[in-house]
Amino acid sequence: MKEECCNIHEIIQDFYTYLYNYTLQRVNNTAIAEDIVQDVMIQLIDAHQKSKAIGNIKAWLFQVTRNTIYDYYKKNNLAYQLEKEENIQVSSSAFSDILTADYVIPMIKLLPDDYAVPLMLSDIDELPQKQIAQQLNLTLSATKMRIQRARKKLKDLFLECCHLEYDKQGNFIGCTIKNSCSSLQQIKKDLECKIEEI
Repeated sequence: MKEECCNIHEIIQDFYTYLYNYTLQRVNNTAIAEDIVQDVMIQLIDAHQKSKAIGNIKAWLFQVTRNTIYDYYKKNNLAYQLEKEENIQVSSSAFSDILTADYVIPMIKLLPDDYAVPLMLSDIDELPQKQIAQQLNLTLSATKMRIQRARKKLKDLFLECCHLEYDKQGNFIGCTIKNSCSSLQQIKKDLECKIEEI
């Protein structure tokens, strides 16, 4: 890992949440997911200290995470279906599925402020609605209504801008940005540039 291209703390900050969410979907246990991602980050720090050459940090992290999940299931004699992932090389598009959550905050910011601000405070900052009402100088019922409408507007924006992808069980696994959605295409380009800088 080249010293000049990488700040280990920034990498951990940028990827921890994505890898945690990816892992949680596969182990369905918050404590185990945290342990697995902590182990992945320890492996990253170890590789950094040994100046191990890593050509594509995002693909490397994704691969190590998958292997660590697999090792967890094997060690505990639990059945785990890799869904043909074992022999697949990780591509940028595969990793971008993890980054779907990155679109949420920029998309919220595309909403009018009357909706974006209370939604950010509620669903991103996780503040109680009563506190949001006080902060925005609104009644509690007006705050609840704005948050509810904001969620609907955000959902409509997703449906307008994204081809949503689901697995065989009907679980959401990612989205592909439609070419016709210029605002989200720009967000996608910004995210890809940010990742390529790592």
